Amino acid sequence: MLISKPEDSRIKNSTTLLLLLMKHDGISRVEMSRLTGLTKTTISTIIKKLKQAGIVEESDQIATGNIGKSPTPLHICSNAAYTIGVHLGRKRVETLLIDSRMKVIKKNKGEDYKHLGPGSIMKSLFLNIDKLFSSAHKKNIEIRAIGVGIPGPLDIENGIVKQPPKFQGWKDVPVKEMIEKKYQIPVWIENDASVGALAEKWLGDGKDIHNFIRLILNEGIGGGVVIEDELYQGTYDYVGEIGHFLCFDKGQYSYLEDIAGVDILLKKAQESGLQVNNLQEFKELLVGNKNNSKKAQEILSPFASWIGSAIINAIHMIGPQTVFIGGKMALLGDSFIQPVRQFVSCYLFGNQEVDIRYSGISSDAESLGAGIYAAVRWLEQKGKEI
Repeated sequence: MLISKPEDSRIKNSTTLLLLLMKHDGISRVEMSRLTGLTKTTISTIIKKLKQAGIVEESDQIATGNIGKSPTPLHICSNAAYTIGVHLGRKRVETLLIDSRMKVIKKNKGEDYKHLGPGSIMKSLFLNIDKLFSSAHKKNIEIRAIGVGIPGPLDIENGIVKQPPKFQGWKDVPVKEMIEKKYQIPVWIENDASVGALAEKWLGDGKDIHNFIRLILNEGIGGGVVIEDELYQGTYDYVGEIGHFLCFDKGQYSYLEDIAGVDILLKKAQESGLQVNNLQEFKELLVGNKNNSKKAQEILSPFASWIGSAIINAIHMIGPQTVFIGGKMALLGDSFIQPVRQFVSCYLFGNQEVDIRYSGISSDAESLGAGIYAAVRWLEQKGKEI
């Protein structure tokens, strides 16, 4: 699954093999040749250089019982590229440290922001990254790169956060430059919904699904799109902005996330007299006292319809096999997803079967995907050097 655009065949071949190794641990040279169409000679030459660079290693040959040389399993060295993944969310920063085989070494969940301006949020980000560097130092781990998943719009090439909704005071903030200046290692930024889809493809239930959408339903709403096993990024990296679907509500047009975000749901509940401060408390009302439960369900119903409507539009445009739902709204379980499914079933055009389900890696998907994204980018750079 390529998420890059290599300049020539040598770099493309090296990158292809590195990504294949990351996704298929223990793959052999013969299997690589079958999957990529590259000659065994080309593969052996590249693998030799990757071994010399300390990126790839071999394990004992697998006995097949067939005549001839048994295949030798290949692996990305777990210590080839330790990376930090960051989810710069609208409420808090979440970070984790992973190795090259995408094993989580350490993770942190920051405190809720006290202020939403860039200064306060970046301070929280640095505090959480510092903790991971401290932990890595104790284990003699060298961190190679940092990936940051953050709500758009973004200037990904230059690492600039433009003006994300519900982020007060954010305009053209050079996040990449700020982090690189402090830690002196490469940094890449990407839309948080897109890196969430990347994690779903590599480590979640999307592994064997060729076309899917993964939604992130928080205070903001977004979507990552995978088409034919590729993370689709479009010409301007404005893909999957489902939260900015236009909806006609109460006589005016509004963006979806302005009428169906988690913060709006809690606000509506409080305005209706329900004593809730977070989604967990709202969920408890859904299954609790009969009167409160009925009122909570009535409040939730239009939210399920708005999200269902957006899913229908996305399905009609992209034609996915599956729509994964991640983010905070997943906490509501069947009380939310069942009416969403019913709405989609009622209005879906055609007889296609689209599976709508919760993401299995909902809680850490964005930070995990950001870490994977950084590892891929760093390994791609190393591939250019061999």
